[in-house]
Amino acid sequence: MKSYHYQVTTDLQDTQCVQLIRDNEVVGQMQRVYSNALKKFIDSTLDKKYFVRIESKVTGFEDAYCRKIQRKGKVYYEAVEQGKPIYRIAYIGWKSLIPDLAISNKEVQMILSMEREDWSVYRYEEKEVARWRATLDEEKQLFSVELQIEDDCPFDNPALLVSISHASLFIGA
Repeated sequence: MKSYHYQVTTDLQDTQCVQLIRDNEVVGQMQRVYSNALKKFIDSTLDKKYFVRIESKVTGFEDAYCRKIQRKGKVYYEAVEQGKPIYRIAYIGWKSLIPDLAISNKEVQMILSMEREDWSVYRYEEKEVARWRATLDEEKQLFSVELQIEDDCPFDNPALLVSISHASLFIGA
């Protein structure tokens, strides 16, 4: 099992790079990014989650990002890993308080069972293949985030899973 850690502020306007750590060594970064200043300004007048995308880079893996898309009253995410088909991420049981997410491209499908207070679990063919959790330190206004990936996870790129996990935490519905 591979384990990655990072800390990120609770401030949705923060666009600083955050270091991804594995075995006490910096192995990558994650960042909230806007494609231009106008989108960042418009997002700041709304609730800071419409035009942002979460970009992640991990040494030895392709770069990845995840962003929220709202079209014709439907909300979903797109996650992109260079060189692979686009992953479509949609809510399952969107009427529930914390809905699960279905993650799929043309090759594979996985479910992210969301939990706000405990581990959120990635499942592939009913088997847990990865999990992540964010623990809030209210005094410091920081989330400590941990991502654990099993060796047999079909989504083996930690940058992709960091982007999806972070988007589900910070962007939400």
